[in-house]
Amino acid sequence: MTAGKGDTRSVGARPEQRITIDDVARAAGVSKGTVSRVMNGHNWVSDTTRTAVMEAMRSTGYVANATARSLAIGRTESVALILGAPASQLFEDPNYALILQVITDELASADYSLVFMTGARPADRDRLARFLRGGHVDGVVFMSAGEPRSDDLVRLLKAHPVPVMVIGRPFPDGDPLPYVAADEVAGGRALGEYFVVRDYRRIGVIASHLESIGARLRIRAFTETVGARSTEDWLIEAADYSAEAGRAAMHALVARTKALDAVFASSDILAAGAIEAARELSLRVPEDLAVAGFDDSVIARRTDPQLTTVRQDMQAVARTLVTQLLAAIGGGDITSEVVPVELIVRESA
Repeated sequence: MTAGKGDTRSVGARPEQRITIDDVARAAGVSKGTVSRVMNGHNWVSDTTRTAVMEAMRSTGYVANATARSLAIGRTESVALILGAPASQLFEDPNYALILQVITDELASADYSLVFMTGARPADRDRLARFLRGGHVDGVVFMSAGEPRSDDLVRLLKAHPVPVMVIGRPFPDGDPLPYVAADEVAGGRALGEYFVVRDYRRIGVIASHLESIGARLRIRAFTETVGARSTEDWLIEAADYSAEAGRAAMHALVARTKALDAVFASSDILAAGAIEAARELSLRVPEDLAVAGFDDSVIARRTDPQLTTVRQDMQAVARTLVTQLLAAIGGGDITSEVVPVELIVRESA
């Protein structure tokens, strides 16, 4: 049927049915995740794709329909991702980009949008409190690049009646909020056992964000497993999560003790810096010095030699977290969960 003169219905709209993100994706010829990224204003979408999605949203009537539906069912169909640290820390660890992508795509599959906010500064927390009081989201994902410096943010999140899930374990004294995390202890222990089997005798450790319970758990499990093969004097705290910080820490470690035969870095990016420093010090990896990391991020396959590491399945962490959060939004129970890890042996150790 051809629309007659004066008929103002949007082309492609289905007035008798709920318009969903699937309809928009089909009309634009893209995935649901791409539609969600456009809706959330992410920059990694081409202008052509963005234009196609916006036109599809207009032609299907998605925006107006979604607003009416959220009023009718008492839900916003939005989730806030709150970073308890400056936004710049998102770029220090490649795992965060992967986590954000998976969470966005998983939420999009359930017709949920993601709103990004920070809560690192008092002004950020004031704005966040107003946002939560306004009922703008149905749930919260909390992510911290290190242990929160203040309990204010935790109290704020607990004070509002929306489900909250935490990525990782950033809390040193108990777990005031439910979390999904990789098994840091099993990972540190597995790598320690591997170093013992390889008969490395003098093992250094490079770590960062030692205030984070996750970092402390993996390091403690590793050092307890290798025992007297490592000492507190052979642990160097890097300035931050970066290859340059790992490089500087490696130089400091070698200056402290020149007889090391292996190094464990608490993240792949620190290990990459350690390998670079070893090359500058004329140490061959792994012949003179074995190096291992933790994460199995994309960096682990870009180092030369490729990195022995512990694989945290961050995609599984993110998917599990979204499943738990959506179940809680629907009235279900919410519990903490630990995701298994795997030792990945490559050429560096």
